[in-house]
Amino acid sequence: MYQLNDHVFRKDKSTLDQKKIELLRKKLLANNEVIAIQDFGAGFGGVITKQKSISEIASRSSKPSKYARLLYRLVNHIQPQNILEIGTSLGISALYQASGNPKAKLITLEGCKATSEIAKENFALFPNLNIEIVQGEFDTTLPSALAKTKEFDYVFIDGNHKLIPTLKYFEACAQKMSSNGFLVIDDINWSAEMQQAWEKIKADKRVTISVDLFMVGIVFFNKGFSKENFTVRY
Repeated sequence: MYQLNDHVFRKDKSTLDQKKIELLRKKLLANNEVIAIQDFGAGFGGVITKQKSISEIASRSSKPSKYARLLYRLVNHIQPQNILEIGTSLGISALYQASGNPKAKLITLEGCKATSEIAKENFALFPNLNIEIVQGEFDTTLPSALAKTKEFDYVFIDGNHKLIPTLKYFEACAQKMSSNGFLVIDDINWSAEMQQAWEKIKADKRVTISVDLFMVGIVFFNKGFSKENFTVRY
C-alpha cells in the first residue's frame, strides 16, 4: 500500500504519451460532428438511440485527465499483461491504460457501434499499443472476452452504472482474475446504486484489499494480503 500511495496516488507527472493522448482529446472536444449513439447503460438514461456530438460524448464519457493518469500509473506500476476494459466510449481511457504497459494486450468492450468506430480510428493513431476493441452488448461480448483468455491481471469496469449489472460484471471477472490481479470500478459514488455495488464488492470474500478514491474504487485479489479497506484522498 505504501508503494501504491507513493508511486501511483501521489506521483502525477505527465508523460509524452499522455500529452499525445490529450492532444487527441482536444480534437475530440472540438469535433461538433453529430452521430447516432446507442447507450445500453445508465449514462444517457437506458437503452436509447440519440443524436450526440462527438464533443459532447468526449466531455461527458471520457475519463478526466486526472483519473486517466491514475489509470496509467496503476498499469505502469503493476505491469499487468492481460487487461480488460468494459466500456470504451471514444477510447481515451483505453489509450492511457495501454500506454502504461505497451507490451500488454488490452481488450476493450463497447456497446455503441458509432463510438466504437471512432475509438478504433483513435487506436490506429497509436500503432505501438496492442488494443482490441469488441463491439456489442456486454451480456454477449463479456463472456466471449473472458473465454478467450485464461486469466486477466487487471480489469476496468466502466459500463452500465447500475447495481445489478455492475455486480454481474464483477462476478464474471472475479472468476477470471489472476492470483495477483486487481480490478478498478469507475464512478463508485455516481449514485446510491453504485455506492451499494461498491460496498458489496469490497466485502466480497475474494477481495483482500480495497481502496476508495471517491471517483474510482480498486480491489485486489492477492491472497497473500490480509483483508483491509482504505480510503485515499485523491
